[in-house]
Amino acid sequence: MTEKEKVINRYRELIKLIEKYNYHYYNLDKPLVDDSKYDSIIHELIDIERKYPDIKAADSPTEKVGGFASELFSEAPHDPPMLSLGNAFIEKELIDFDERCKKKLENGYAISYFGELKFDGLAVEVIYENGRFSRGSTRGNGYTGEDISANIATIKDLPLSLNIENPPAFLSVRGEVFMTHDEFERLNIIKESIDEAPFANPRNAAAGSLRQLNAGITAERDLKIILYALGKIEGGIEISNQKQMFEYFKNIGLPVSDKTVFGSIDETKEFYNYWNQNRHTLNFDIDGVVIKVNEFGLRDSLGSTSKSPRWAIAWKFPAKTAITVLNSVDFQVGRTGIITPVANLDPINIGGVLVKRATLHNFQEIERLDIKIGDSVLVKRAGDVIPKVVETLHDKRPANAGKIVPPEKCPSCSRELSREDIYIRCINPECEAKKIEGLKFFVSKSGMDIESFGPELIIRLYNAGIIKSISDIFNLTKDDLLKVERMGDKLAEKILKSINSRKRIPLSLLLRSLGIRNTGDHVAKLVARHVKNLKNLYKITREELNRIDEVGPEIADSVFSFFNNKDSVKIIDSMIKSGLIVEEEQAVKDVAASVAGKTFVFTGTMNSFSRKEAEDMVEGMGGRASGSVSKKTDYLVAGESHGSKYDKAVQLGVTILTEDEFLSLIGE
Repeated sequence: MTEKEKVINRYRELIKLIEKYNYHYYNLDKPLVDDSKYDSIIHELIDIERKYPDIKAADSPTEKVGGFASELFSEAPHDPPMLSLGNAFIEKELIDFDERCKKKLENGYAISYFGELKFDGLAVEVIYENGRFSRGSTRGNGYTGEDISANIATIKDLPLSLNIENPPAFLSVRGEVFMTHDEFERLNIIKESIDEAPFANPRNAAAGSLRQLNAGITAERDLKIILYALGKIEGGIEISNQKQMFEYFKNIGLPVSDKTVFGSIDETKEFYNYWNQNRHTLNFDIDGVVIKVNEFGLRDSLGSTSKSPRWAIAWKFPAKTAITVLNSVDFQVGRTGIITPVANLDPINIGGVLVKRATLHNFQEIERLDIKIGDSVLVKRAGDVIPKVVETLHDKRPANAGKIVPPEKCPSCSRELSREDIYIRCINPECEAKKIEGLKFFVSKSGMDIESFGPELIIRLYNAGIIKSISDIFNLTKDDLLKVERMGDKLAEKILKSINSRKRIPLSLLLRSLGIRNTGDHVAKLVARHVKNLKNLYKITREELNRIDEVGPEIADSVFSFFNNKDSVKIIDSMIKSGLIVEEEQAVKDVAASVAGKTFVFTGTMNSFSRKEAEDMVEGMGGRASGSVSKKTDYLVAGESHGSKYDKAVQLGVTILTEDEFLSLIGE
């Protein structure tokens, strides 16, 4: 073998390694190697490509978005620095803060404060130059963050152009990127469906999503952003206080919180107390309120320390944790057969909610916690929603504490269990628990999204012998539904209407709903766009599946095995006989030519789709959906009862489309 042949072999080996590592990092959030090891492999690949440019592959990882160019985020300096806030944990500390401000200012009168919710997310800075989005970055150490522009630009709430005639030459704003509870739950359902470890909480999910090396993954996660601070403004209006700043942000299209207070220190106390009691009503996490001196001139007088401003403080909510006793452990069987240990606890009130059960995640977590039956444990309501055991108080362990023994047989079907990595799994395809969980997933939002068809109804229909497989769902009649307890005519009709609305679906929707291991929404779309139709999916080989970008060997094996299983094919055939129509998946490149890179704004009421659905369609084709009309807008899609956006589009000469013209443009 010549030296050149050795280099070529090594080059191919490196590409395979990188693709494997990328798959586990991007798709599974389970890095196989640390950053330094990954970096060394990437740099070795670059060295080879520099020395032997003739062997460089057209699809080299160094040329892909999310490859080397995005692996190490470039530095993004902050001017002025993004400082952290001082904390208050009890009311006296807030009073001390107020008194310090008054003493420093020596003004002899009450200071006006501006109070805001303290969003539990990732602090970011966003920069606009001449009204156009220029850069987005993390806070980092306060002085230098990471440039995450490609990722932050995918957030739907964030405009790429400001809604203002004469924008400032430079505007930097600060805020928080976060994730709603609904989106957090959706992502974890998907993770469970493809055997990934769930996100611990919405904040970690948001932070991980925003720092993805592939912006396409970020775009698929519905992140939110709220802006609450001004970094610097040049060539714009003069802003003198926080209240005025919020109004200015709102007027130019920047997202701000609608839950604020303006007034005395006592009014901020009332604001805090209200949200401390009512934060459970929100669809996102907050961990306190932030109280700021309203007037910017007074802030300048108060100044800052090296760590935090003297004119603001974060009044944190009490932690939603409690100590109780672990009485026993149940073993739940998931849709893919994974056995999850669930703690049965002495009932304890955490943040106004009575908690009796909490997840222990997996048996590796039990070992890490060194937890036994009878132990006192610290329980936390993760995201204020999902209780989990986070710590064992070993000093309180009773003498008769019992070991938690993993089951050897499935709690549902009593078959022997298989050990896979950190999981214990039931591999019996006839396991009733797996079947029920599979049915629940099929009708859920992450599956077919059949409205009004919840998990309780699945259990009742299954126990009544009315449905046994997903194909039975499409054969349900009104009489079948009325046999179930607490089922009325109207609800039965609503469920049937929802089922019928899912009898014509794209291939990707079917693929994501079948519960194939390692195959969530993103992978389903990748595979469906490649094969185009169901017939081709039956014929595709493992090797061809593995060649699809972002589809690794585990996914390829799962998809191939499913569609080469007689029982799986029989179920799909049965659904088709019941009226299911699986439409050909249209490749993005076939429909996106007139959409990619274009900015769309929607106004008025649409008959064929909601505004959210339209925005999703545009962004799925490589376009950009904006909430405001500007000179950079390419198309305004005007529905019925359109408003001021229409007038502004006419004024700026923006192309205006009717709903039908828009559908024609995107190939619908």
